[in-house]
Amino acid sequence: MTTLAADCVTTEAGLHDLAPDWRGLWARVPGAGPFQSQPWLSAWWSAFGTGRPIVGVLREPQDGQEGRLLGLLPAYVLEEADGRKLLPIGAGISDHLDALLAPDAPADAADRLLDGVLRTAGVDRCDLIELPPDSPLRRARPQGWQACLHAGSPCPVLLLPPTVEGLRAALPAGTHRKLRMNGHRAARAGGVSVQTADRTTLPALLDALFALHQARWQGRGQPGVLADPRVRAVIAGAAPALLASGTLRLAALRIGGELAAACLAFAAGPDRLLCYMSGFAAEHASCSPGSLLLAELARSAIEEGRRELHFLRGNEAYKYAWGAADQHNAMLQLVRR
Repeated sequence: MTTLAADCVTTEAGLHDLAPDWRGLWARVPGAGPFQSQPWLSAWWSAFGTGRPIVGVLREPQDGQEGRLLGLLPAYVLEEADGRKLLPIGAGISDHLDALLAPDAPADAADRLLDGVLRTAGVDRCDLIELPPDSPLRRARPQGWQACLHAGSPCPVLLLPPTVEGLRAALPAGTHRKLRMNGHRAARAGGVSVQTADRTTLPALLDALFALHQARWQGRGQPGVLADPRVRAVIAGAAPALLASGTLRLAALRIGGELAAACLAFAAGPDRLLCYMSGFAAEHASCSPGSLLLAELARSAIEEGRRELHFLRGNEAYKYAWGAADQHNAMLQLVRR
């Protein structure tokens, strides 16, 4: 194992050929999130790719054949006015970006992968953005490069109690009181029902989520992330495979039979639920349908044995009203010496 060195996939055809092994590695990694998955990052590449992938791969040695995949670091070269830069595939719309490492990968696997992509890319700068708190890439210091670790995006996390009954005590008193009042309002308005997407309903519920999310941003006089059709394409392209793997959670809440809120979330390992995108209908704002749906997602997560509800990037006030506390991503910035 000590003689392993990372190879690199540098063509789109190579990315296609790597897909089965990539999916197999992701399935073997406890806690691997959606933003490391082949469906998500391949959909991102189809929408945003520059034609210059540099994907580091680390394999188990095997005589005469390609061995089992032990690690993967998906990156690409971006041409800028002042030169070329290496960035992680998935940049911009992925809340966590990291190497994907098998449980039995060498302890220095992330360093080997980073060395491999830097040698192959032929760039003078590299920004490893949105590294989560437990990323081994935060500690990487490749030879010949000046490294600086910067604080990144706040990502509030709500710790969940072990039982649904304990959720009331876990939430701030004001939030619990508002949930109770909004639930009464929704009941008087015709009652609440929640639908979770399956293979048949996924396309329609995604369209509903997109419409609600976009309408809220337009109501603020801002375009919103979904104004870029490529973002829609990534989510819609990855969603069927992530649903089939048991990762995707898409829920819609109705009040009196009318669509009032929707939320797209992802399971990450056995412990975490990641809330990625939501929207609600302005005409039902008095019932705070987004909060009612979030409470339902929290209850479902507890029933599944999950212990953390991640609000992902952004320091919006509502996240802290739920009692969430910040974790921070980081960026490792590398400049060739």
